[in-house]
Amino acid sequence: MDANFFNSRLQLVTDYYKKTTKDWLVRQPLPAIFGAQAPYYNGGDIVNKGVELSVRWNDRIGEFSYGAHFNIAKNKNEVTRLGNASGFIQSDGSIISQGTDPVWRVETGFPVGYFYGYKTAGIFQNQTEIDNWTNGFLQESPQPGDVIFVDTNGDDTVTPDDKTMIGNPHPDFRIGFGMNFEYKGFDFAVTAKGAFGHQILKSYRSFADNEFHNYTDRILTRWNGEGTSNLLPRLTAGNTTNRINISEIYIEDGDFVKIQNVTLGYDFKKLMPNVPLGQARLYVTARNLFTFTNYSGMDPEVGYGNEQPFVSGIDLGFYPSPRSYMIGVNLKF
Repeated sequence: MDANFFNSRLQLVTDYYKKTTKDWLVRQPLPAIFGAQAPYYNGGDIVNKGVELSVRWNDRIGEFSYGAHFNIAKNKNEVTRLGNASGFIQSDGSIISQGTDPVWRVETGFPVGYFYGYKTAGIFQNQTEIDNWTNGFLQESPQPGDVIFVDTNGDDTVTPDDKTMIGNPHPDFRIGFGMNFEYKGFDFAVTAKGAFGHQILKSYRSFADNEFHNYTDRILTRWNGEGTSNLLPRLTAGNTTNRINISEIYIEDGDFVKIQNVTLGYDFKKLMPNVPLGQARLYVTARNLFTFTNYSGMDPEVGYGNEQPFVSGIDLGFYPSPRSYMIGVNLKF
């Protein structure tokens, strides 16, 4: 639906869509020891459905003109059929470190490439908590400072059968907005975008390293005594149960708002009307100026998906989008 109001100064565009991808072509992930890549096969069906809304306003008051726009999109992604006998496709292991579990999965009834692992209930703070815990352990001999892995199927033990969806890399909502102004040769414009309701799987180190190697300063918030942390486990060497098993300790909210472009310009043709040019504009532009987020990594806009085009949101420490500044000239003859 498209609608214009107030002599087209206000514009509204609304879309509803439902897109079904049938006989989705995909390669089944195979261990490297098999050599060549597996052939493509018809992996199944995927449905994307959602709503998009766009609002735009443009107006002029004398020599002052201005405009603003806002758009929001909600999308739901779901796998409705898989064409293999196992009923799922999942990643190889050792993606975030040698020996770690698979991190993503494709399965009927879930979003494509969802994060797969153990749910957690915090950190054991003392031996009394361990002695009173009745829902089973993943560790053979848990100690204070270890992760509490959750028994999701209710059998009072924690096994690989308790793995489940621990995160979704696909945002529930995406937004974009911007403003622009012009007055007596000056112009100013800003654009921004954001995404909300998704998660990122983050790991910035190899756990096989010495326990004192290659951490960010977030490790300072780890458990190092009763009451110090209920999120990050104690510091240990190597691939301990706490870290080799993919769980919610690697999952963070990926919500963000990013100021993409800010531009300020001036057309000197307004100052010197006799110049034989249609426009002589000087402008300054800043890109990726600010990012507002609670995500602890370098950039919440992570596209990496373990070399699979249908997977995203895995952050292994990739270089963030750079902030850049440009000065330019527009000349029109």
